[in-house]
Amino acid sequence: MAKNILVLEGNALWAKVFEPDTKFNPLGDYSINIQMPVADAAAMSEQLEGIVQAKFNEAIKADPRLKNTLSTTDVCQPVFDRETGDDTGLVEFKFKLKAKVQKRDGTYYEQQPAVLDAKKTPLSKDVLIGNGSKVKVAFEPIPYVMSSTKKAGVSLRLKAVQVIDLVEYGSSASSVFDEEDGYVVPDTPVASSAAPQEEFADASDF
Repeated sequence: MAKNILVLEGNALWAKVFEPDTKFNPLGDYSINIQMPVADAAAMSEQLEGIVQAKFNEAIKADPRLKNTLSTTDVCQPVFDRETGDDTGLVEFKFKLKAKVQKRDGTYYEQQPAVLDAKKTPLSKDVLIGNGSKVKVAFEPIPYVMSSTKKAGVSLRLKAVQVIDLVEYGSSASSVFDEEDGYVVPDTPVASSAAPQEEFADASDF
């Protein structure tokens, strides 16, 4: 059966798509969140809610006793202003992919998302995708029922990220300035050929 791969476009948050995060999972997780206006997310939200409802109905059919205890989880979360607490009119979707997965025989296999630029060329790991970058995320919806929480929901399994408009990590602070007339860093003087020159380590050595 072909996998159900969906695509969603929005502004990136907390992209960890080159190096997996091991803070909560020692085997590592790749992840990215995206935000978008509620209206732009409506069609995808409805599709994902349908997947969750189908899983919910399947669980109730298999065990009618769950009818009074099983509930569903939201497919995305509203975004509130951190300072005022006001609703921003945005919603946030969260995508994740396990970096290493244990098979039934006890062995492991590794996986990672594809990361591409606007022309579908693979991006170097040196490119840091900062918050606010415009991206497309390809993902596989995985419906689930958790008996421990009595919840039916859907996990958004990260498959690939396409960067449409890059905001490099760490560049946002300086990008607010325009060029002005005034002080500029003087050119570095050329060392005299008569004086011995110190050899510097390459940046890759650090």
